[in-house]
Amino acid sequence: MSLHFFPQRQNISHERDTVMSEMVDLLYIRDEETHSDGQVIFQEGTFGDWVYVLIEGQLKVVKNTPKGEVTVATLREGDFIGELEFLDMGKEPRSATVVAVGEVKLGVLDRDRLRREYESLSPDFRLLIRTLVHRTRRITQLAASLALT
Repeated sequence: MSLHFFPQRQNISHERDTVMSEMVDLLYIRDEETHSDGQVIFQEGTFGDWVYVLIEGQLKVVKNTPKGEVTVATLREGDFIGELEFLDMGKEPRSATVVAVGEVKLGVLDRDRLRREYESLSPDFRLLIRTLVHRTRRITQLAASLALT
């Protein structure tokens, strides 16, 4: 499952100004980070509740399995990372390792603002979201284990 911060388009421009103008709400970006090729953004099994949006570049999402590493996704501009852990309230470890492919620029989202909005949802809707998060984790684990069989 891939969440997008920008509207879906066939040929989204790679120029920063155009990409930034496509964002839903720039006020969610609290800070920006740059990462070089091969740099690990976060490691599977660690804890955290920061959510990022990919502003420029590509990321590789890697899952560890008993038979080795499996790339489960390649993310592009507008994709989120860290959303599962955020929605789990930081209680579950990160489900995969995320690595920069080339030079990458990330927007760090304002987690306090996101948390307030999440908490304003009805308890039933939050339960639905948590159910989808857990299902996504299970499906990712299963897909990674099947990829090496």
